[in-house]
Amino acid sequence: MPPDQLSFRALTRDDFPLIAEWLSQSHVSRWWRHEPTPAAVEADFGPAVDGTDPTDLILVLSDDRPIGLMQSYRISDNEAWLAALQVVNPHEDSVGIDYLIGELDATGHGIGTRMIRLFTDRIWSRYPDAPAIVVAVNQNNIASWRALEKSGFRRAWSGILESDDPSDQGPSHLYQLFRPAS
Repeated sequence: MPPDQLSFRALTRDDFPLIAEWLSQSHVSRWWRHEPTPAAVEADFGPAVDGTDPTDLILVLSDDRPIGLMQSYRISDNEAWLAALQVVNPHEDSVGIDYLIGELDATGHGIGTRMIRLFTDRIWSRYPDAPAIVVAVNQNNIASWRALEKSGFRRAWSGILESDDPSDQGPSHLYQLFRPAS
């Protein structure tokens, strides 16, 4: 399923049933350990949609078909996450990202790499003072960390990550991409 055109739009509550469906699929739930119930999706994503949580939630579309989700956030907005990332000593203005491809037929075609590259460009504009992007990836999620590497990210650390988020706990790689010189 090679994409003709990838685009982004803000996530809305109308998308929550689709997010719940994606979170329940084995190729997603293996890495995103979120409950796929309507109440859990509302609790996890509702505050950001409402603007009370500063996370930027973006739906990824391929030819206007929703295929994935990306999110960005300033790592200093979550003190526990900033503490977990201290193994790479990130600047507090650095941005974190998370992503998933929810549609199984969209996996294995290089779409993840394209999503990350396009989203990275968006981050430099959205967060003009961010010196870097920091991403945690489970060591066993080879497709994910390879997509990061193909997008220019460099592995900065490998080990057991201590995090209060079950999706980020355990054997992880931390990747960084520094803002390009202008």
